Amino acid sequence: MRDLIPKWIPIPSPETMQCISIVSLIVGILFVIVGLILLHLDRKKGNKVNKMIWILIGIGAVLVICHGIQLLF
Repeated sequence: MRDLIPKWIPIPSPETMQCISIVSLIVGILFVIVGLILLHLDRKKGNKVNKMIWILIGIGAVLVICHGIQLLF
């Protein structure tokens, strides 16, 4: 059976892909933690909650979910 991917396209090894997923999972966890800390500090000051904080938490949650599931399989 012929591969559909040409030989000149570099494909990382499974170990490299696992390392990338672990790093992305850690970055996602850090985004969520930083976002929650900023949310807590913003509410403590009595300011209106900034949309960028929720975007940061959302991006972190997506990274954690996607790469957490990828590491399970």
